[in-house]
Amino acid sequence: MKDYNRIVFDKINSWQGKNRWLDAFGRAGAEWVIIAMCGWFMTAAGIVCWPDWRAALAPFFTFLGAWAFAWCLDIGIGLFVEEPRPGVTEPQSKQLFKPSMSWKSFPSDHAMSAFLLFFIAMIFGLPGAWALGVLALWVVFGRLYAGVHYPIDIIGGFFIAGLVAVWIKFLTLFL
Repeated sequence: MKDYNRIVFDKINSWQGKNRWLDAFGRAGAEWVIIAMCGWFMTAAGIVCWPDWRAALAPFFTFLGAWAFAWCLDIGIGLFVEEPRPGVTEPQSKQLFKPSMSWKSFPSDHAMSAFLLFFIAMIFGLPGAWALGVLALWVVFGRLYAGVHYPIDIIGGFFIAGLVAVWIKFLTLFL
């Protein structure tokens, strides 16, 4: 008997290949939207801090430090949990592309990165931060749709991003 995590994955994975526009939308979210989010983040930081470009580096370096810490958490949890990607555990599943790593699925690095960008933009009050939230949802949908993550992987990435964002907020309030 399959658990709810795999049932949801199978349902979303069954949509693949039926609509080329949905396939393109899913693949863009899975691979490229995170790059646009980084550009949006830096542009918004520059707008808020104009003309002092050095001040725009505070959100950037905060994100880099937080991301490095969160990524180490992701890798550590991945080594402990040892959950391979759906393409490995369920060879009958469809994938829009072959991910570079197949050994780790939980937690999702892309979900963690996308939501961490969103949370730090909110902490710094960057304009259009809400749109980064929408783009983060596109990223996680794309990762599910592309067949490279289970829903629980996305939830794990979200919680790691949230935990690190709370830590960053704490540091900005009390240091």
